[in-house]
Amino acid sequence: MIAAMVTACASLLIAVVAYWLNHRGEIRRSLRQARIDRVSSQLRELYGPLLVLTETNEKAWIEYRSRYIQNIGADSAENPLPEQEEARWRIWVEAVFAPTAQSIRELITARGDLIIGEEMPPVVLEFCAHAATYDALLANWSEAGPSKSPLIRHPGSRFLAYVRASYGSLKEEQTLLLKAARGASWVD
Repeated sequence: MIAAMVTACASLLIAVVAYWLNHRGEIRRSLRQARIDRVSSQLRELYGPLLVLTETNEKAWIEYRSRYIQNIGADSAENPLPEQEEARWRIWVEAVFAPTAQSIRELITARGDLIIGEEMPPVVLEFCAHAATYDALLANWSEAGPSKSPLIRHPGSRFLAYVRASYGSLKEEQTLLLKAARGASWVD
């Protein structure tokens, strides 16, 4: 009789421990999958498109600067642009720089919940403020200052560095998470 009671208690204990271990494993799998889903969303919906738009804009700016700005001179922000250069600059602003900046701003506004961290990075806010000033520049081109540039300057390489670093860290994390998930599925 005692042996039967010990056997029953041991069986019950083993069943409870097995249930508890299985439950903990399921929780770990769920948390791992949730993190994989979050990182994948950040890449797919925000940082991937953001990287493409930012890199494209950077390449366009470098090309424009190397072809046209080197000939204008260092004090061009204080002097009116010659008519031909102003026309060329306006075309580039209307066709390339302003639309790309607006697309980036819209992407950040729509998908800001996917930003890495607890707060919006200052460099992202600086870029959005810069993009917003294109609206005023284009609406009142003839009254704009001599340089015909947005009121708030582009944050420069800091913004591109932020986007590149964020995309890179998320890709690295995604790779590690997927590798860990594959390894865990072999064990499970």
